[in-house]
Amino acid sequence: MIIVKPPATSERESIARSIQERVHSILDRVFQEGEKALSELNRHLDGYEGPILIREKALNEALAQMDPSLRQAVETAIDNVRTFHRAQRSMFRDQEWEIAPGIRAGMRFLPVRSAGIYVPGGRYPLISTAVMGIVPAQEAGVSRIVAFSPPRGSSGISKPILATLCLLGLKEVLAVGGAQGVGALARGLPGIPPVDLLAGPGNAYVTEAKRQMFGNVGIDSLAGPSEVLVIADHTAKPTVLAADLLAQAEHDPLARVSLYCLEESLAVRTMTEVESLLKSLPTGKTARQAWEASGTVAVCTLEEAVGAANRVAPEHLELAVQNPREVLERCTAYGAAFLGHHSAEAFGDYIAGTNHVLPTEGRSRFSGGLWVGTFLRPLTHLEMSKEAAALLSKPGECLAQAEGLYAHALAMRLRGGDGN
Repeated sequence: MIIVKPPATSERESIARSIQERVHSILDRVFQEGEKALSELNRHLDGYEGPILIREKALNEALAQMDPSLRQAVETAIDNVRTFHRAQRSMFRDQEWEIAPGIRAGMRFLPVRSAGIYVPGGRYPLISTAVMGIVPAQEAGVSRIVAFSPPRGSSGISKPILATLCLLGLKEVLAVGGAQGVGALARGLPGIPPVDLLAGPGNAYVTEAKRQMFGNVGIDSLAGPSEVLVIADHTAKPTVLAADLLAQAEHDPLARVSLYCLEESLAVRTMTEVESLLKSLPTGKTARQAWEASGTVAVCTLEEAVGAANRVAPEHLELAVQNPREVLERCTAYGAAFLGHHSAEAFGDYIAGTNHVLPTEGRSRFSGGLWVGTFLRPLTHLEMSKEAAALLSKPGECLAQAEGLYAHALAMRLRGGDGN
Protein backbone atom coordinates (compact mmCIF):
# COMPACT_ATOMS: atom_id res chain seq x y z
CA MET A 1 0.00 0.00 0.00
CA ILE A 2 1.27 3.47 -0.95
CA ILE A 3 -0.05 6.47 0.98
CA VAL A 4 -0.38 9.28 -1.57
CA LYS A 5 -1.88 11.75 0.91
CA PRO A 6 -1.48 11.07 4.63
CA PRO A 7 -3.68 12.81 7.21
CA ALA A 8 -2.14 15.76 9.00
CA THR A 9 -3.26 14.36 12.35
CA SER A 10 -3.10 10.73 13.38
CA GLU A 11 -5.94 10.79 15.89
CA ARG A 12 -9.26 12.54 16.10
CA GLU A 13 -9.58 14.77 19.13
CA SER A 14 -11.32 13.11 22.04
CA ILE A 15 -13.88 14.92 24.13
CA ALA A 16 -11.87 17.30 26.27
CA ARG A 17 -11.99 17.18 30.04
CA SER A 18 -13.31 20.73 29.98
CA ILE A 19 -16.36 19.62 27.98
CA GLN A 20 -17.06 16.80 30.42
CA GLU A 21 -16.92 19.21 33.34
CA ARG A 22 -18.98 21.84 31.53
CA VAL A 23 -21.67 19.30 30.65
CA HIS A 24 -21.79 18.05 34.24
CA SER A 25 -22.23 21.64 35.40
CA ILE A 26 -25.04 22.29 32.90
CA LEU A 27 -26.87 19.10 33.84
CA ASP A 28 -26.59 19.88 37.54
CA ARG A 29 -27.98 23.35 36.94
CA VAL A 30 -30.93 21.98 34.95
CA PHE A 31 -31.73 19.48 37.70
CA GLN A 32 -31.52 22.18 40.39
CA GLU A 33 -33.28 25.05 38.62
CA GLY A 34 -35.52 23.34 36.09
CA GLU A 35 -37.19 25.42 33.38
CA LYS A 36 -35.56 28.58 34.70
CA ALA A 37 -32.15 27.13 33.78
CA LEU A 38 -33.38 26.14 30.32
CA SER A 39 -34.67 29.65 29.63
CA GLU A 40 -31.49 31.31 30.88
CA LEU A 41 -29.27 28.96 28.86
CA ASN A 42 -31.39 29.56 25.76
CA ARG A 43 -30.95 33.29 26.23
CA HIS A 44 -27.24 33.12 27.03
CA LEU A 45 -26.15 30.51 24.47
CA ASP A 46 -28.63 31.00 21.65
CA GLY A 47 -30.06 34.50 22.05
CA TYR A 48 -33.59 33.09 22.33
CA GLU A 49 -36.16 34.33 24.83
CA GLY A 50 -39.27 32.63 23.49
CA PRO A 51 -41.24 29.69 24.90
CA ILE A 52 -39.60 26.31 25.31
CA LEU A 53 -42.69 24.36 24.30
CA ILE A 54 -43.52 25.16 20.69
CA ARG A 55 -47.24 25.49 20.06
CA GLU A 56 -48.96 23.59 17.28
CA LYS A 57 -49.89 26.91 15.66
CA ALA A 58 -46.20 27.69 15.10
CA LEU A 59 -45.69 24.30 13.45
CA ASN A 60 -48.64 24.84 11.12
CA GLU A 61 -47.44 28.33 10.23
CA ALA A 62 -43.98 27.03 9.38
CA LEU A 63 -45.48 24.37 7.13
CA ALA A 64 -47.65 26.96 5.36
CA GLN A 65 -44.53 29.02 4.63
CA MET A 66 -42.46 26.07 3.42
CA ASP A 67 -41.16 26.25 -0.13
CA PRO A 68 -43.30 23.84 -2.22
CA SER A 69 -40.29 22.14 -3.82
CA LEU A 70 -38.68 21.62 -0.41
CA ARG A 71 -41.93 20.25 0.98
CA GLN A 72 -42.17 17.78 -1.89
CA ALA A 73 -38.57 16.69 -1.31
CA VAL A 74 -39.18 16.19 2.42
CA GLU A 75 -42.36 14.22 1.72
CA THR A 76 -40.44 11.96 -0.68
CA ALA A 77 -37.77 11.41 1.97
CA ILE A 78 -40.42 10.61 4.59
CA ASP A 79 -42.11 8.11 2.26
CA ASN A 80 -38.89 6.28 1.41
CA VAL A 81 -37.56 6.23 4.97
CA ARG A 82 -40.94 5.03 6.21
CA THR A 83 -41.09 2.23 3.62
CA PHE A 84 -37.65 0.91 4.63
CA HIS A 85 -38.29 1.11 8.36
CA ARG A 86 -41.78 -0.36 8.11
CA ALA A 87 -40.18 -3.33 6.39
CA GLN A 88 -37.78 -3.60 9.34
CA ARG A 89 -40.72 -3.72 11.75
CA SER A 90 -42.07 -6.78 9.96
CA MET A 91 -38.93 -8.66 11.05
CA PHE A 92 -40.08 -8.55 14.67
CA ARG A 93 -42.81 -11.08 15.41
CA ASP A 94 -43.83 -12.35 18.81
CA GLN A 95 -42.80 -15.99 18.96
CA GLU A 96 -42.82 -18.94 21.33
CA TRP A 97 -40.89 -22.21 21.28
CA GLU A 98 -41.08 -25.51 23.13
CA ILE A 99 -37.66 -25.90 24.76
CA ALA A 100 -38.51 -29.35 26.12
CA PRO A 101 -41.78 -31.13 26.93
CA GLY A 102 -43.76 -28.82 29.21
CA ILE A 103 -41.35 -25.87 28.86
CA ARG A 104 -42.37 -22.99 26.63
CA ALA A 105 -40.22 -19.89 26.17
CA GLY A 106 -41.13 -16.89 24.09
CA MET A 107 -40.28 -13.36 23.08
CA ARG A 108 -42.34 -10.23 22.58
CA PHE A 109 -41.06 -7.02 20.99
CA LEU A 110 -42.59 -3.93 22.55
CA PRO A 111 -41.69 -0.30 21.83
CA VAL A 112 -40.33 2.01 24.46
CA ARG A 113 -43.17 4.15 25.75
CA SER A 114 -41.52 7.49 24.99
CA ALA A 115 -38.56 8.79 23.03
CA GLY A 116 -36.80 12.12 22.66
CA ILE A 117 -35.37 12.82 19.21
CA TYR A 118 -32.61 15.41 18.92
CA VAL A 119 -32.59 17.46 15.72
CA PRO A 120 -29.31 19.40 15.27
CA GLY A 121 -29.65 23.04 14.36
CA GLY A 122 -26.17 24.42 14.88
CA ARG A 123 -23.83 24.61 11.89
CA TYR A 124 -26.67 23.50 9.59
CA PRO A 125 -30.42 22.99 10.24
CA LEU A 126 -30.53 19.24 9.65
CA ILE A 127 -34.14 18.72 8.63
CA SER A 128 -33.19 15.28 7.29
CA THR A 129 -32.20 14.18 10.80
CA ALA A 130 -35.74 14.88 11.99
CA VAL A 131 -36.97 12.37 9.42
CA MET A 132 -34.26 9.82 10.24
CA GLY A 133 -34.95 9.92 13.98
CA ILE A 134 -38.72 10.23 14.13
CA VAL A 135 -39.87 7.81 11.41
CA PRO A 136 -38.20 4.71 12.97
CA ALA A 137 -39.73 5.61 16.34
CA GLN A 138 -43.15 5.95 14.74
CA GLU A 139 -42.83 2.66 12.88
CA ALA A 140 -41.73 0.94 16.09
CA GLY A 141 -44.96 2.12 17.71
CA VAL A 142 -43.58 4.60 20.26
CA SER A 143 -46.64 6.36 21.66
CA ARG A 144 -44.96 9.59 22.81
CA ILE A 145 -42.29 11.18 20.64
CA VAL A 146 -40.71 14.48 21.65
CA ALA A 147 -38.51 16.43 19.26
CA PHE A 148 -36.02 18.92 20.67
CA SER A 149 -33.81 21.26 18.73
CA PRO A 150 -31.69 24.30 19.63
CA PRO A 151 -33.19 27.72 18.90
CA ARG A 152 -31.10 30.11 16.87
CA GLY A 153 -31.61 33.76 17.78
CA SER A 154 -34.95 35.42 18.39
CA SER A 155 -36.67 33.41 15.64
CA GLY A 156 -36.17 30.14 17.53
CA ILE A 157 -36.00 26.76 15.84
CA SER A 158 -35.31 26.79 12.11
CA LYS A 159 -38.57 27.12 10.17
CA PRO A 160 -37.76 24.22 7.79
CA ILE A 161 -37.20 21.99 10.83
CA LEU A 162 -40.54 23.07 12.33
CA ALA A 163 -42.29 22.46 9.01
CA THR A 164 -40.75 19.00 8.74
CA LEU A 165 -41.85 18.16 12.28
CA CYS A 166 -45.35 19.25 11.31
CA LEU A 167 -45.30 16.96 8.26
CA LEU A 168 -44.25 14.13 10.57
CA GLY A 169 -47.22 14.79 12.84
CA LEU A 170 -45.22 15.82 15.92
CA LYS A 171 -47.21 17.48 18.69
CA GLU A 172 -44.52 17.89 21.35
CA VAL A 173 -41.58 20.04 20.27
CA LEU A 174 -39.10 21.76 22.58
CA ALA A 175 -36.90 24.73 21.68
CA VAL A 176 -33.87 23.62 23.63
CA GLY A 177 -30.65 21.94 22.60
CA GLY A 178 -27.27 20.94 23.91
CA ALA A 179 -26.63 19.23 27.22
CA GLN A 180 -29.52 21.12 28.79
CA GLY A 181 -32.04 19.56 26.40
CA VAL A 182 -30.66 16.09 27.05
CA GLY A 183 -30.90 16.63 30.81
CA ALA A 184 -34.44 17.99 30.64
CA LEU A 185 -35.79 14.97 28.78
CA ALA A 186 -33.68 12.41 30.65
CA ARG A 187 -34.88 13.44 34.11
CA GLY A 188 -38.02 15.39 33.26
CA LEU A 189 -39.19 18.75 34.53
CA PRO A 190 -42.55 20.16 35.63
CA GLY A 191 -44.67 20.00 32.49
CA ILE A 192 -42.03 17.94 30.64
CA PRO A 193 -42.24 14.23 31.58
CA PRO A 194 -39.01 12.26 31.13
CA VAL A 195 -38.56 9.95 28.16
CA ASP A 196 -37.37 6.36 28.12
CA LEU A 197 -34.87 6.74 25.29
CA LEU A 198 -32.92 9.55 23.63
CA ALA A 199 -31.83 9.31 19.99
CA GLY A 200 -30.23 11.49 17.38
CA PRO A 201 -26.73 12.84 16.74
CA GLY A 202 -25.43 16.10 18.16
CA ASN A 203 -22.28 18.04 18.90
CA ALA A 204 -19.72 17.17 21.57
CA TYR A 205 -21.92 18.62 24.33
CA VAL A 206 -24.96 16.59 23.30
CA THR A 207 -22.88 13.43 22.99
CA GLU A 208 -21.22 13.92 26.36
CA ALA A 209 -24.57 14.65 28.01
CA LYS A 210 -26.01 11.43 26.57
CA ARG A 211 -22.99 9.55 27.91
CA GLN A 212 -23.41 11.02 31.38
CA MET A 213 -27.19 10.38 31.45
CA PHE A 214 -27.03 6.80 30.17
CA GLY A 215 -28.55 4.57 32.81
CA ASN A 216 -31.12 7.18 33.75
CA VAL A 217 -32.34 6.99 30.17
CA GLY A 218 -31.60 4.77 27.20
CA ILE A 219 -29.56 6.17 24.32
CA ASP A 220 -29.10 5.13 20.71
CA SER A 221 -25.37 5.76 20.39
CA LEU A 222 -22.55 8.24 20.95
CA ALA A 223 -22.07 10.16 17.73
CA GLY A 224 -18.77 11.56 16.51
CA PRO A 225 -17.80 13.59 13.44
CA SER A 226 -18.77 12.17 10.05
CA GLU A 227 -16.66 9.58 8.21
CA VAL A 228 -16.48 8.08 4.75
CA LEU A 229 -14.14 5.46 3.32
CA VAL A 230 -14.24 4.93 -0.45
CA ILE A 231 -12.81 1.95 -2.33
CA ALA A 232 -12.50 2.73 -6.04
CA ASP A 233 -11.28 0.89 -9.12
CA HIS A 234 -10.70 1.90 -12.75
CA THR A 235 -14.45 2.18 -13.42
CA ALA A 236 -14.86 5.13 -11.02
CA LYS A 237 -14.88 8.77 -12.11
CA PRO A 238 -12.51 11.18 -10.31
CA THR A 239 -15.01 14.05 -10.21
CA VAL A 240 -17.65 11.83 -8.62
CA LEU A 241 -15.18 10.49 -6.07
CA ALA A 242 -14.06 14.02 -5.18
CA ALA A 243 -17.66 15.13 -4.68
CA ASP A 244 -18.36 12.15 -2.43
CA LEU A 245 -15.30 12.85 -0.29
CA LEU A 246 -16.19 16.53 0.10
CA ALA A 247 -19.82 15.67 0.87
CA GLN A 248 -18.56 14.33 4.18
CA ALA A 249 -15.73 16.82 4.65
CA GLU A 250 -18.14 19.76 4.55
CA HIS A 251 -19.99 18.45 7.60
CA ASP A 252 -17.32 19.29 10.13
CA PRO A 253 -13.62 20.25 10.30
CA LEU A 254 -13.14 17.02 12.26
CA ALA A 255 -14.74 14.83 9.56
CA ARG A 256 -12.59 11.96 8.34
CA VAL A 257 -12.44 11.07 4.63
CA SER A 258 -10.41 8.25 3.08
CA LEU A 259 -9.95 7.03 -0.48
CA TYR A 260 -8.38 3.68 -1.38
CA CYS A 261 -7.68 3.48 -5.11
CA LEU A 262 -6.68 0.38 -7.01
CA GLU A 263 -4.86 2.56 -9.58
CA GLU A 264 -2.40 5.39 -8.90
CA SER A 265 -3.65 7.54 -11.78
CA LEU A 266 -7.16 7.50 -10.30
CA ALA A 267 -5.83 8.70 -6.94
CA VAL A 268 -3.88 11.56 -8.51
CA ARG A 269 -6.77 12.68 -10.70
CA THR A 270 -9.20 12.56 -7.79
CA MET A 271 -6.95 14.72 -5.62
CA THR A 272 -6.78 17.26 -8.46
CA GLU A 273 -10.59 17.27 -8.65
CA VAL A 274 -10.84 17.77 -4.89
CA GLU A 275 -8.69 20.90 -5.10
CA SER A 276 -10.74 22.18 -8.02
CA LEU A 277 -14.07 21.67 -6.24
CA LEU A 278 -12.81 23.23 -3.01
CA LYS A 279 -12.28 26.53 -4.84
CA SER A 280 -15.96 26.87 -5.77
CA LEU A 281 -17.72 25.01 -2.96
CA PRO A 282 -19.71 27.37 -0.68
CA THR A 283 -18.74 25.14 2.25
CA GLY A 284 -15.15 24.98 1.03
CA LYS A 285 -13.61 26.45 4.17
CA THR A 286 -14.96 23.69 6.41
CA ALA A 287 -14.36 21.01 3.81
CA ARG A 288 -10.75 22.08 3.29
CA GLN A 289 -10.07 21.96 7.03
CA ALA A 290 -11.30 18.38 7.17
CA TRP A 291 -9.54 17.38 3.94
CA GLU A 292 -6.20 18.77 5.01
CA ALA A 293 -6.42 17.52 8.60
CA SER A 294 -7.70 13.98 8.11
CA GLY A 295 -8.03 13.26 4.40
CA THR A 296 -6.22 10.08 3.38
CA VAL A 297 -5.55 8.80 -0.13
CA ALA A 298 -3.86 5.45 -0.72
CA VAL A 299 -3.02 3.24 -3.68
CA CYS A 300 -3.39 -0.44 -2.88
CA THR A 301 -4.79 -3.82 -3.85
CA LEU A 302 -8.43 -4.68 -3.29
CA GLU A 303 -7.42 -7.04 -0.48
CA GLU A 304 -5.54 -4.23 1.26
CA ALA A 305 -8.45 -1.83 0.81
CA VAL A 306 -10.98 -4.26 2.28
CA GLY A 307 -8.62 -5.01 5.15
CA ALA A 308 -8.30 -1.30 5.90
CA ALA A 309 -12.07 -0.85 5.78
CA ASN A 310 -12.64 -3.70 8.21
CA ARG A 311 -10.05 -2.27 10.62
CA VAL A 312 -11.37 1.29 10.44
CA ALA A 313 -15.07 0.26 10.58
CA PRO A 314 -16.20 3.52 8.92
CA GLU A 315 -19.53 5.23 9.30
CA HIS A 316 -20.00 5.25 5.52
CA LEU A 317 -18.40 2.77 3.12
CA GLU A 318 -18.58 3.45 -0.61
CA LEU A 319 -17.75 0.66 -3.03
CA ALA A 320 -17.12 2.49 -6.30
CA VAL A 321 -16.05 -0.67 -8.06
CA GLN A 322 -17.15 -2.86 -10.93
CA ASN A 323 -18.43 -5.69 -8.73
CA PRO A 324 -19.67 -4.02 -5.51
CA ARG A 325 -21.78 -6.92 -4.24
CA GLU A 326 -18.84 -9.31 -4.39
CA VAL A 327 -16.69 -6.82 -2.49
CA LEU A 328 -19.47 -6.22 0.06
CA GLU A 329 -19.37 -9.90 1.02
CA ARG A 330 -15.81 -9.35 2.25
CA CYS A 331 -16.63 -6.24 4.29
CA THR A 332 -17.58 -6.89 7.90
CA ALA A 333 -17.71 -3.52 9.71
CA TYR A 334 -19.47 -0.39 8.45
CA GLY A 335 -22.41 1.79 9.40
CA ALA A 336 -23.90 1.81 5.92
CA ALA A 337 -22.51 0.67 2.57
CA PHE A 338 -23.21 2.25 -0.80
CA LEU A 339 -22.81 -0.03 -3.78
CA GLY A 340 -21.71 0.95 -7.25
CA HIS A 341 -21.34 4.24 -9.05
CA HIS A 342 -24.92 5.52 -8.74
CA SER A 343 -25.48 4.98 -5.00
CA ALA A 344 -24.04 8.22 -3.69
CA GLU A 345 -23.73 8.30 0.08
CA ALA A 346 -25.60 11.61 -0.06
CA PHE A 347 -28.73 9.77 -1.23
CA GLY A 348 -28.56 7.80 2.01
CA ASP A 349 -28.10 11.01 3.96
CA TYR A 350 -31.29 12.47 2.61
CA ILE A 351 -33.84 10.65 0.57
CA ALA A 352 -33.26 7.05 -0.53
CA GLY A 353 -34.70 5.39 2.60
CA THR A 354 -31.74 4.12 4.61
CA ASN A 355 -30.92 5.86 7.88
CA HIS A 356 -28.09 8.37 8.24
CA VAL A 357 -27.74 8.10 12.03
CA LEU A 358 -24.82 5.68 12.04
CA PRO A 359 -21.99 4.52 14.33
CA THR A 360 -18.74 6.46 14.06
CA GLU A 361 -15.21 6.11 15.45
CA GLY A 362 -15.06 2.37 14.79
CA ARG A 363 -18.23 1.54 16.70
CA SER A 364 -19.69 -0.43 13.80
CA ARG A 365 -17.44 -3.23 15.10
CA PHE A 366 -20.10 -3.83 17.74
CA SER A 367 -23.16 -1.77 16.85
CA GLY A 368 -25.29 -0.57 13.96
CA GLY A 369 -27.20 2.49 12.88
CA LEU A 370 -30.52 3.85 14.06
CA TRP A 371 -33.37 1.58 13.05
CA VAL A 372 -36.74 0.35 14.26
CA GLY A 373 -35.00 -2.08 16.60
CA THR A 374 -33.46 0.86 18.47
CA PHE A 375 -36.91 1.63 19.86
CA LEU A 376 -38.00 -1.96 20.55
CA ARG A 377 -37.42 -4.02 23.70
CA PRO A 378 -37.09 -7.82 23.41
CA LEU A 379 -39.05 -9.23 26.35
CA THR A 380 -38.85 -12.93 27.20
CA HIS A 381 -41.35 -15.11 29.05
CA LEU A 382 -41.35 -18.66 30.38
CA GLU A 383 -44.18 -21.07 31.14
CA MET A 384 -43.65 -24.53 32.67
CA SER A 385 -46.00 -27.38 33.39
CA LYS A 386 -46.11 -29.09 36.78
CA GLU A 387 -44.38 -32.11 35.30
CA ALA A 388 -41.57 -30.06 33.75
CA ALA A 389 -41.01 -28.21 37.01
CA ALA A 390 -40.76 -31.52 38.88
CA LEU A 391 -38.27 -32.83 36.32
CA LEU A 392 -35.95 -29.79 36.57
CA SER A 393 -36.25 -29.13 40.30
CA LYS A 394 -33.43 -31.44 41.43
CA PRO A 395 -30.76 -30.40 38.87
CA GLY A 396 -31.82 -26.78 39.30
CA GLU A 397 -31.54 -27.10 43.08
CA CYS A 398 -28.08 -28.62 42.65
CA LEU A 399 -26.90 -25.62 40.64
CA ALA A 400 -28.33 -23.13 43.13
CA GLN A 401 -26.70 -24.85 46.10
CA ALA A 402 -23.36 -24.89 44.27
CA GLU A 403 -23.62 -21.11 44.04
CA GLY A 404 -24.71 -20.77 47.66
CA LEU A 405 -28.13 -19.33 46.79
CA TYR A 406 -30.42 -21.37 49.01
CA ALA A 407 -33.67 -19.46 48.46
CA HIS A 408 -33.28 -20.19 44.76
CA ALA A 409 -32.88 -23.87 45.63
CA LEU A 410 -35.96 -23.76 47.86
CA ALA A 411 -38.08 -22.06 45.18
CA MET A 412 -37.31 -24.89 42.75
CA ARG A 413 -37.63 -27.65 45.38
CA LEU A 414 -41.14 -26.45 46.22
CA ARG A 415 -42.07 -26.89 42.56
CA GLY A 416 -40.67 -30.41 42.60
CA GLY A 417 -43.47 -31.90 44.62
CA ASP A 418 -42.48 -30.94 48.17
CA GLY A 419 -44.70 -27.87 48.21
CA ASN A 420 -47.21 -28.45 45.38
